[in-house]
Amino acid sequence: MATVESITLIDDIDGSAAERTVHFALDGMEYAIDLSRANRNALVRDLARFITVARRVDGAGPQLRVAETDADPRAVREWARSHGIAVPEGRRLPRSVIDQFVAAGN
Repeated sequence: MATVESITLIDDIDGSAAERTVHFALDGMEYAIDLSRANRNALVRDLARFITVARRVDGAGPQLRVAETDADPRAVREWARSHGIAVPEGRRLPRSVIDQFVAAGN
């Protein structure tokens, strides 16, 4: 007889269905939290004002990281250009631009 087991993620904030586990670090401590899309976007939006002015530390030491966004790159590029923000053509969008896009409620 076959058995099927499934795992359902529950949002740690409001108990709704979670979309993914978000990993981040702050002050040398690493955290993981299961969040719905709305709560993950709220986390990114709330952290964006700090991330956009913070120094990025690659390689060693503590980092503040947030999982990547589901934002459509074309929409981010259009929004950035309409707000006078330069974006590279044909290359990955800078994290700071994506964070600003999300922080603006997109």
